[in-house]
Amino acid sequence: MAEGKDVERGRKLLIPPFLTPQQEKKEQRKTERRVKIKASEDVEDGVAKLPPDIHDALDKPAEVEIIAPGGSSHEKKKVFRVVVSDKIPSGEIYVSPNELRALGVAENTVVTVRKK
Repeated sequence: MAEGKDVERGRKLLIPPFLTPQQEKKEQRKTERRVKIKASEDVEDGVAKLPPDIHDALDKPAEVEIIAPGGSSHEKKKVFRVVVSDKIPSGEIYVSPNELRALGVAENTVVTVRKK
């Protein structure tokens, strides 16, 4: 074979940058959550009561936007002030019955809550 050449061992291969694996990107915090919406008589108009875990997940906003389903161009959006309450179960938000009617959704409908 190659009698006059010694094989060098232990040298690192030079790998071009386009062949190296991509750096993992930091996981970005989600700016929206999908939750069930419910009506409550003790909530004022223009206010949404959130549980602490959703409030923390959205980076503690002062206002949230609630988007109700209804097809691509028929979504209804409304902005609410945030009130945090420990009494609310995780995965749910409470608004007044009038606001629920204004959004045009029934109770226990899954809506998107977005930081405003």
